[in-house]
Amino acid sequence: MKITTPPIPKEHGAWFMLLVPLTLGTAIAPVRHGRVVVFLITALSFFLMRYPLATLIRTRRRPTANRTTLRRWAAFYGSLSLLGGGWLVLAHGLVWLVAIGGLGGLLLLFYLALVARRREMTAYGELAGIVGLALGAPMAYYTASGRLDTTAAVLGLINVLYFGGSVFYIKLKVRQQPRLPAPDRIGERLVKAKACLAYQTAVLTIVLVLVALQQAPLLTPLAFLPMTFKMLYGAWRWQDRRSLNLVRLGVAEIIHSLTFAVLVILAFRGP
Repeated sequence: MKITTPPIPKEHGAWFMLLVPLTLGTAIAPVRHGRVVVFLITALSFFLMRYPLATLIRTRRRPTANRTTLRRWAAFYGSLSLLGGGWLVLAHGLVWLVAIGGLGGLLLLFYLALVARRREMTAYGELAGIVGLALGAPMAYYTASGRLDTTAAVLGLINVLYFGGSVFYIKLKVRQQPRLPAPDRIGERLVKAKACLAYQTAVLTIVLVLVALQQAPLLTPLAFLPMTFKMLYGAWRWQDRRSLNLVRLGVAEIIHSLTFAVLVILAFRGP
């Protein structure tokens, strides 16, 4: 029997949108039960299943596509996810995983429907994917500690808020600025980036409200400051076609994601 190479997503950003919420949920949980390892494998399997399913849809009219292999890998990833999730629910009574996982399943179906229409790269398509991946934070927190409290919900929310900003920022730097001549005045450049900056303003407002209501630690806003400075600098420093470097842009996003994760952990686990 020939062993085929597993189909694995190639988008580095998606991997960090998966791993950062899982890391935060696990690290910030007040206690960490060993069963969280099973959950991490389950979440990874569910994430990996999306890629062969999406590829099956994209290649449905290509007779040369190896659809049988894609189906087998999708079934393997899906079975692993179901087995892990089922064990956590039945053996450990983590019944809320059913509800949260069901929401993740609905978001996956929505994503696949967008793939069928070639609309998965729209803003609402990407935001739906981010919400689905951000569910990993409260699910990891719940699995590790057995608790589903305000902290779990806040972790999910701040992951959505943070990674949602990357959608607006990447669109600004890749799809908007290179197509337009650079305005001479700083004010005009900021106006061109109004969607990006308005989003970040809303994010900071929400985070500050959470802190004021004592639903998030006092230092939580600090985790969003590097991203805020990045957006302001990106709005001012115009991106032309000649200097556009997607690899460099992707590496910068990874560094910012890691910085965000470290600052959130320090805020929630600090004294």
